[in-house]
Amino acid sequence: MAMEGEGQLSNDLEKVNETDFVKQLDLQLEELDDDEFQLPPVGELPTLESILNENDPGSVSDDDLAIPPLPHPKTSFSTEGGDTLSVHSRGSSDSRSRTSSTERHSSGSRSHKDAQSKTHGSVLRHVILKGVAAQLVSAHDRVGAGLPTTMAVGNIICVGTSHGLILVFEPTQALKFCLGSTQLGEQYGSVSALTLNQDCTRLLAGFAKGQICLFDLTSGKLLQTISDAHTPFTAVLHLKWTDYPGMAVISDSGGSVFELSIKRTMGLNSNESRCIFSGSRGEVCTIEPLLMSQFRATPLVETVILAMATISKVIVVSLRPQLKVLFSHPLKASSSTLPLLAWQFVVIQMPDGTRVIDPVLAFGREKNVYFYQLTHGSQEELQFIPLQKMSLSFVVQGMAWLNTRTLAVLDTREHLHVIDVKTQEEQEMVDLAHLGLVYASPHFKAIATGGNVSKAMAVAGERACYHSMVSFGSQVLLLGTKSFQVVTVRSWVDRLDYLVREGHNREALQLALDIYQDKAQAIVGLKHKKEKRQQLVQEKICELLNQYLDTAMENLPDRSSLSALTNYYTQLVPLCVQVAVGANLRNILFGRMWETFSEDALSKGIFLEALEPYILSDQLSDISPSITQCLLSHQEVSGRLQATEACIVHLSVTSLDLHQAMTLCWTHGLYDAIFYIYTRGMKDFVTPLEELVIVLCNTMDSGNALTDSQVMLGNKILVYVSCCLAGRAYPHGDIDPHELQQVKHEIFKCITSLHSKNAKPTENSYPFLRTLLRFDTREFLNVLALAFEEAEFTSELGMRQRQRVVDILLQVMVEGQGFGPAQLGSLFTFIARQMSRQQGAIAINRQLFDQVLCHLTAPDAESHHEERQTALLELLQEGGLIHYDTNHLLLKAHQAEFYRVCEYVYEERGEHEKIVECYLEDKLRRHQVFTYIRSVLSSPQFTDLHAQKIQQQFLNYIKVLLEIDSSRVASLLLTMPQLTPLISDITQQLKGETQLLYKALHALFTYRSTHASPGGRGGDLSDNILTPELQEEYIDLMCRVNPNQVYAYLKGAEGYRLEQALEICKRHKQQESTAFLLERAGDIKGAFDILLVILKCRVDDLLSSVDDDGAVNSSLSLGHVQAQVVKLVRVCQLGSSQLEESGRRELWFPLLDVLLSTQPPLANHQHLAHEMREMVGHVVNSMMTHISLPAILERVMHDPGYCGGNFAQIKHLLQGMVERYVYEETLYATVVRIIAGDQLRYLTLQHSQACSPLVVYTTTCAICHSVYHPSSKAVAHSCGHSYHAQCGGESPSCVMCAGSTQDEKPAEETQHIDTSDQPLAGLDETQLEGIQRVRVLGSGGSRLQFLEELSSPRVGLAGETSASTTLQRNSVSVAGSQDIWLSKNFALKLAPPTIDFDESDKW
Repeated sequence: MAMEGEGQLSNDLEKVNETDFVKQLDLQLEELDDDEFQLPPVGELPTLESILNENDPGSVSDDDLAIPPLPHPKTSFSTEGGDTLSVHSRGSSDSRSRTSSTERHSSGSRSHKDAQSKTHGSVLRHVILKGVAAQLVSAHDRVGAGLPTTMAVGNIICVGTSHGLILVFEPTQALKFCLGSTQLGEQYGSVSALTLNQDCTRLLAGFAKGQICLFDLTSGKLLQTISDAHTPFTAVLHLKWTDYPGMAVISDSGGSVFELSIKRTMGLNSNESRCIFSGSRGEVCTIEPLLMSQFRATPLVETVILAMATISKVIVVSLRPQLKVLFSHPLKASSSTLPLLAWQFVVIQMPDGTRVIDPVLAFGREKNVYFYQLTHGSQEELQFIPLQKMSLSFVVQGMAWLNTRTLAVLDTREHLHVIDVKTQEEQEMVDLAHLGLVYASPHFKAIATGGNVSKAMAVAGERACYHSMVSFGSQVLLLGTKSFQVVTVRSWVDRLDYLVREGHNREALQLALDIYQDKAQAIVGLKHKKEKRQQLVQEKICELLNQYLDTAMENLPDRSSLSALTNYYTQLVPLCVQVAVGANLRNILFGRMWETFSEDALSKGIFLEALEPYILSDQLSDISPSITQCLLSHQEVSGRLQATEACIVHLSVTSLDLHQAMTLCWTHGLYDAIFYIYTRGMKDFVTPLEELVIVLCNTMDSGNALTDSQVMLGNKILVYVSCCLAGRAYPHGDIDPHELQQVKHEIFKCITSLHSKNAKPTENSYPFLRTLLRFDTREFLNVLALAFEEAEFTSELGMRQRQRVVDILLQVMVEGQGFGPAQLGSLFTFIARQMSRQQGAIAINRQLFDQVLCHLTAPDAESHHEERQTALLELLQEGGLIHYDTNHLLLKAHQAEFYRVCEYVYEERGEHEKIVECYLEDKLRRHQVFTYIRSVLSSPQFTDLHAQKIQQQFLNYIKVLLEIDSSRVASLLLTMPQLTPLISDITQQLKGETQLLYKALHALFTYRSTHASPGGRGGDLSDNILTPELQEEYIDLMCRVNPNQVYAYLKGAEGYRLEQALEICKRHKQQESTAFLLERAGDIKGAFDILLVILKCRVDDLLSSVDDDGAVNSSLSLGHVQAQVVKLVRVCQLGSSQLEESGRRELWFPLLDVLLSTQPPLANHQHLAHEMREMVGHVVNSMMTHISLPAILERVMHDPGYCGGNFAQIKHLLQGMVERYVYEETLYATVVRIIAGDQLRYLTLQHSQACSPLVVYTTTCAICHSVYHPSSKAVAHSCGHSYHAQCGGESPSCVMCAGSTQDEKPAEETQHIDTSDQPLAGLDETQLEGIQRVRVLGSGGSRLQFLEELSSPRVGLAGETSASTTLQRNSVSVAGSQDIWLSKNFALKLAPPTIDFDESDKW
């Protein structure tokens, strides 16, 4: 059949008229740009055969397509490094393209180049296979082959068409076979899926109408046609060969997945299929088997793994050796998007440092892509490990691996994005909108088989392009309606050369450096070991750098423009230095580059400054002394002395001109550099210390304040001493271990020396130690403390050295002069710390501690109070407490107001209650007393005795605590169980002090209201303690102390007794509060009268303010009136629901009269009159719900303020009434419309259910379980049940769902209902009947049905309704009755019509 199809194609092409052929060819060539694709002029028209079979010079060659031979088998899960092949591919492509850049890139892709692509270079090579594309177009136009629909790629390219043909192309793009025919297409439909086996000798083709054909690609013959391998009347969506010999998997438009085994036995072809996944459990949209044969020692594999993706989930199963689910993951996204799957073998770094090659499954949907590693877990079981999740900014519709780290993603705008998986950074983007990508939406909608797919599958498959984007090695092949293109990853050399050709030399150098440093992404072509890779890239960088320097120096700008020349060198020089240093090209950096840039003073300075960051990062530590000399001179001239010092300490001493460097350092005070040169170059650690300490001493002796540079000198000396004594070099590094002991000894000897070299007669003893103590006592003692931790000071000789140092310190600081109390405190803290760490190591006179205590707590020493207290506290905390009598110490501390010291002593003595007094006496820490009390009472280490003492202290100092923070007092009382019983004692103690008692109660009740539980008023403890009596006492105090807050409190509070609170408010004449309480008590009239009196007073105040000062000062009074009117309206509305018409008038009309009476006095004040009319309108609108309109109008019209006026005065009243009427009318119409719509929807639903066909799922009776006979009569229902008429009767309702049969009597049904309602004992028969109706009606149907059925007359239970009544209800005409819902005979027949099976029906 294949040969027949190819012959037909040739014959049909020969019949084409030559003129038509020329016209069609011209139309095709008009779409191509000659310059872009380098098309040569055609002098003579080629023949048709030459067009179909020629090797197109403008298209990709064998190397470009990179179809390699079969790779040698590899072992699975290998630990070898390097790039690996995709499991879909048979090889990878690293070859260079022989086409030009303009051939490889269409105008669409070039228009989207940006800075991002320049940074990474051109990652992709875009190639148009014009030979394949031209033959596809010719086959479509001339022989009716149809448009391309799907493809498969291996050592050959296979393209299926919409008319059932399969075109097979060689790698040279020559047509090899034309399989099938248009007649086959008419019978089978379009080609919907193709797959090639591993050696490309067998081709499986799936068609839109469900058939599958197996072709032999060595001969082009059709071997098998399979029609029953999957769900009938469904299209084949996917076909995939597996590693298992002769086994493929099928996915159809019904969402099912099948395993197809093809065998050849005794010369005969056979096949067998089994269902793996049923579409009834969720439609599978795509499948992807894991092909591991190329990574195994033999092609026979034991495990066959298949990944499937439904619309909402990804499932991975093993098909061999047994069917088993390995993994599942939900995929939630928009219903219009499809899931995507792609396998790849990736080199993964394990936690132990080893590397393994494991398969990684990439799956995603919409904007999210997930990566999971498949590996062997415990007991050699396969398990999936999550690696990462990638969130994209666009919707994905296609995905393919380019290599182990690079993913090609196609979005819904047909833009192809190249993304690095590890960094999730986009490398490049290519616009493929001009391609005309082929979509498989007709196959997903199953148009060829009648569209019998789910709505979800049809919506999701709208943009299905699984077979239009196929991965093959490091290439992605793209199938368009009239084009065939290949996108492949460029090799690293090709990317660099491309940037150079495009004139992006800087980007090329930066990319080459990134490749050298293993920072570049999507790198192809470097599969050697690291040393070899770096050597290759280094050679390329050297070539690019020399080429860049030649070009740059030839294109120097005019030297007359200094700014332009500076900008040019600023862009040129740092990049060259960066590349040379990063690629370790020292010979170029200090060879040609230095020679080139040192000729010009401007470029020389820029070059020297460009070296600085690499010197500071220790990348350049050995430099020629001549270059270093130029660098330091340039920095000195530029005034960049800090950079000079930083460079000196990072350069090797052999790179420095020592005379120049030392002169520069002493001149400008570069102390770090001085230390560095002495210690590293001269191995002298003592001389710089002696010289710089003398400099610091002379500065301090001058009596002037130290400058910042002098303070920095002192700090650096301390750090230097600390580093030397700890064995570390300064300013960085470590001291040579062979010199370490000698260095420590020399530094310690220098510090403790009695006099300096060449000392003057007037020099004090121990000048170095004294100077450092004067500069910063605390820090120098810390340096000594760190030094004492070293091993040299733990031996017997070391202990003697410690004692000697302490003796010297006491001699210098205690016996000498010039040291303050804080410094002495630091000294004794240091001594106490040393004594506590090793008992008996240091001997000292105990009287010195008393001397220090007296010195620190001297009453005349008013200055540095906090500093002296801190010094004493540190001394005690470091073990000094054992040297003092605590009572004497407490006395001294109280006299000096050292309350923190007292707290520490009390805590050591266990007298925690006295610590409360310390907090209260300390003005700076008074607020911390509450935290301390809570911590003591909450800690389990404190006994009940401690709690009792704290309680007593709390009660004794309650007045002070309330003055500090009453809210925190309340918090402690209500949250700490130990303090809660004190509330009654506190209230009794504060009886005579009204303000403090009110403050305490206010804090308590405020805390309870603000910390109440969501469902109540607070905790049970606070409710029990804060009794109603206490709350009424609080209300009484509030009426006396803060009467303005009574009304607001009563409105929001709960728990008080109404009668007592009302009596308190009446006693204190709190009118608003009294009215509120009367209202709560139900005395609406009493509340109204009080509020009306208040309103009259407020109105009088308003009118008096108008009489005295006009409307200027009346805004406050007006607000009071408006607020009172609102309260009265609320009271009237509340009372109107309980009173008759006459009672309601007694409420509303007095309020209206008061407001109407204000109209004449305010006639001359328009603003106030307008506001009062607004209030009248508000009252009238509120009255209309409770008082008839004629009565309201009569009352208003008889008022003197309105009866003598014009229409304008009552316009607002009438307008309000009309608006109220319009609102109610609109509301009524809306409700009627909603009910009518609900009725219509309900009737439509019931009608559609009644008219829908019934599906019978079984051929046996649901009651007797016997098979139906053609002569029997059966009844079927919409629920799916069916049974013999003689078994279940012909009732409209299903007896299986009702739980009874025709033989059961109504009495039995009643008995069953009564049995189920046993818990409802005690209800009469009518109540039980109503409950049963609610249960039955509430189990389904709409709300309208539920309400209408309840409102209809009761006719007994469901089992008691006769058939005649049902027929009578069904005879009612809905269209002919206006009050159908009121008819007692109306009822909807919810069950569909019964289907009777008689003898003439066939099952």
